[in-house]
Amino acid sequence: MTNDLVITEPISRASSAPLFDWGIDGLVIWLEELDGFGSLMAYINEALAQIAFAIELQTGWDHRTDGHTYHPLYGYRLLLRDATGLWYAIRMDETGRFADFVPLEEFDYDTAYDKALWLP
Repeated sequence: MTNDLVITEPISRASSAPLFDWGIDGLVIWLEELDGFGSLMAYINEALAQIAFAIELQTGWDHRTDGHTYHPLYGYRLLLRDATGLWYAIRMDETGRFADFVPLEEFDYDTAYDKALWLP
């Protein structure tokens, strides 16, 4: 008797949500796309909801009782780095919802960070 493992189909993720990394650097939340180009942009609302939930856990803000106050993402500047390495600013509204992308056409994080701080 042998214990050979035979895989007949490639192993894949069950979810269609993109893989991404994120962090907070001062006033800026950065997101980095880890899948193919455009995958994070296509699922930006889901990604932002995951980040907002993590911030809720850290700050104690509760969407059930604190809905009358600003959303945890409000006030942060958001940067997204796509799979090609270019940075984009993400605009949000007061409710923490995605509004639009602003292409920064930068590969350098520090330059993109400075530009994002000055966006209206």
